[in-house]
Amino acid sequence: MNRVRLAAAARRHWVFGLALAGAVAVRIGVMLAFRPVMWFGGDSASYLATGLRLVPDPSRVGGYGFMLRILEPLHSFAAVAAVQHVMGLVIGVLIYLLARRYGLPGWAATLAAIPVFFDAYELQLESDVVPDIPFGFLVFIALYLLLRSPGERRPARVGAAAFLLGLTAIIWPVGLALLAVLLVALIIRRAGLLAVAAALLAGAVPVVAYSGWFDVHEHSFSLTRSEGVYLWSRTMSFANCAVIKPPADEAFLCPPAGPRMAASLYIWSGTSPLLRIPGGRFSAQANSLALNFAERAIAAQPGGYLTAVGHDFALSFYWDRPVHPDAGITDRYQFADATTAWVPPGMGAIGGGTVAGDQAAYNGGPAPTRAIEPFARWLVSYQRYAFLPGTLLGVILLAGLAAMIGRRRAGGAALPWAFAVAILLVPPLIADFDLRYLVPAVPAACLAAALAFAPGPGRSGQRRWTTSPAATARTEPELDEPEGDDARTSSLPSGSTPTASPENP
Repeated sequence: MNRVRLAAAARRHWVFGLALAGAVAVRIGVMLAFRPVMWFGGDSASYLATGLRLVPDPSRVGGYGFMLRILEPLHSFAAVAAVQHVMGLVIGVLIYLLARRYGLPGWAATLAAIPVFFDAYELQLESDVVPDIPFGFLVFIALYLLLRSPGERRPARVGAAAFLLGLTAIIWPVGLALLAVLLVALIIRRAGLLAVAAALLAGAVPVVAYSGWFDVHEHSFSLTRSEGVYLWSRTMSFANCAVIKPPADEAFLCPPAGPRMAASLYIWSGTSPLLRIPGGRFSAQANSLALNFAERAIAAQPGGYLTAVGHDFALSFYWDRPVHPDAGITDRYQFADATTAWVPPGMGAIGGGTVAGDQAAYNGGPAPTRAIEPFARWLVSYQRYAFLPGTLLGVILLAGLAAMIGRRRAGGAALPWAFAVAILLVPPLIADFDLRYLVPAVPAACLAAALAFAPGPGRSGQRRWTTSPAATARTEPELDEPEGDDARTSSLPSGSTPTASPENP
């Protein structure tokens, strides 16, 4: 009987099966081409140092370092890359499952997963020692928990999803915005006090725990000691000190005369005024002074701030990948530059040691990236064509929004749509645009568009897409359709009907 059901499932999902097989094959190609893993300069070195010595880097949250610590007994960066490739595949599978559950046919649900399966920049980040893929993976597990059984208000499920979003916040602070989006959605949809409280408390657990750990090492109960520095860099795009009139002890933070650079470059430039402060860029004093300056600048020039944010947000939707903040950063996402040592191997690492030394300690031997032919050459060519242009990402977001407005219901699409927009918008609001930030937004945008056009959860919605009398006459439930109690529910933690939005922030 099980063989019969598996065979039937294979026939029903053959289109997705082909796409999944192709996605696995191309990821095997990436692992064969660039061994053992790819490096993103100082960022990767920081996370690795945290993983090895369990010490925080004041400039960034180090939750990704904990994942590296968990995998350390394997002594293999190839294993780290393999885990992240599997995470990418799981994201695509969850998109498909949710799209089918909401009534889309197999080909349409598969189409929604294609960008995750085959986008070259997704593949590159999966093989890079950076936290973007684990961040996106946790976001999608949370979305699946919230959307798979529409209509349920179970605090346990909502709390589990919020806990995962809390974990994303210690991997990348944008997770705090996603947690806030969820809380607002629950309140708007009247999910109930218990569900909201469960989400708030569960989401706070990882954040509070990390802040306590950071406080032990840095004597500051927070996620980083850099929020003021990054916000200050944001203001460098527009700040005019003749308008701001900062006090004397902050005047040195004014932008120099001449053309403006990309915002984040003001932090890392060798002439950054932050270097004049005792303790360097991310000392407590630097963070405090920078935050004060940034708040004055935004209050004095709100129009300039909004213009700068709008400009960087628009970079997400360029057809070609924009060179921002500079070529040295954008080249790090190219397979053609995978073997470049972006920082000196002898550069010091957080907590002691060197970049090369940490890599060797973790991997059981030297771990510079090696390009293996002909696989590397093929992937360099592949990346020229196989990616989702930013303009199409914008079209996907607009199509999802238009469908929700036109149909006067979200049908499960509102929450992933809001997540995608938050992932794209928060970085320009608080720091700068970076190509890395597009990748985690794409799966959420694709899921939102798919659910916005879906007929709705359950068998009745599925039948609207059916053209074959034989198909409508089947007696066995689809593997991706709700059964039992799930079949009687309608949308996320609200009590709405199948035609109402489960979460419409």
